Amino acid sequence: MCVPDPIRPTLAFLGPAGTFSHQAAFDCFGASVEYVPKQTIEAVFQSLSPDVPFGIVPQENSTYGSVIETYNLLRDPTIGQNNFIRGYTVLAIRHCLVVRQGVKLENIDHVLSHEQALGQCRSFLARLLPGATLVPTDSTASAAEDISNGKTAFDPYRCAAICSSIVTTVFEGLEVLQQNIQDGEANSTRFFMVSHGSDTTIPTSQIFPVRREALLRISTFPESHGTSESERPNFAKFIRALDLDILRIDRRPALHALTFWDVYFIEVGDIKDGNTPWSDKLSQALRRATYPSIEVTLLGKW
Repeated sequence: MCVPDPIRPTLAFLGPAGTFSHQAAFDCFGASVEYVPKQTIEAVFQSLSPDVPFGIVPQENSTYGSVIETYNLLRDPTIGQNNFIRGYTVLAIRHCLVVRQGVKLENIDHVLSHEQALGQCRSFLARLLPGATLVPTDSTASAAEDISNGKTAFDPYRCAAICSSIVTTVFEGLEVLQQNIQDGEANSTRFFMVSHGSDTTIPTSQIFPVRREALLRISTFPESHGTSESERPNFAKFIRALDLDILRIDRRPALHALTFWDVYFIEVGDIKDGNTPWSDKLSQALRRATYPSIEVTLLGKW
């Protein structure tokens, strides 16, 4: 059984070890935290506690858009009460072709990876490995793990995995054969840093600088007991009252009983004014935008 280092805090990430979530976390924190892989994004949020004070979750991909599972989980009332968004980091997704040590390109008959990674490297595969069988796996890291431990149905010395380069530090006997094999260069994923408690000290100050940004969860309710469209609150009026830079808006179905009502997630910022402390300006904005039919929860600021 692995006992966490009592000196270093624990960070949960979407596993297994060697995923891009793992790489994003490692790039941020290095050896300053203990890493604990979780099977799902929900498990990352659920693990946040005094024993696991930090987590990192994917929020948006530049090609595929918002990560729906993450935004669905941000509807949970514990986010903004016990757990908070503390900042973000962006990872350029650079796929690598990883093989057993000594395997050459001409030896490869099978390419294993998650189906999205296979699709993102379609041109590379068609050009250099046109005869290889493409084998979908549960994740990019699990493809590398199968080749490393020989659990694939194929000869591991005739296989390659498309994954992050970090897998060569996680699983034995692997090496990077080709780097940057993705079709597009502008493929990046943004990750939220989450913590248990809003003032838990983050191990590094270099990755999450003060950006004067925040994430709000906006829940709307009928202005009276009826549920007609005419009784929906004036959301545009709320936005104007905030008088902050609106950086992005996401929408998910509300969890209450009203059909086709929504929860909004608004990232706000203060790009122009750097004189007033951000916490003060944010508090003033939330007081201005107080309406009886709109519930605002501050999910985090950074």
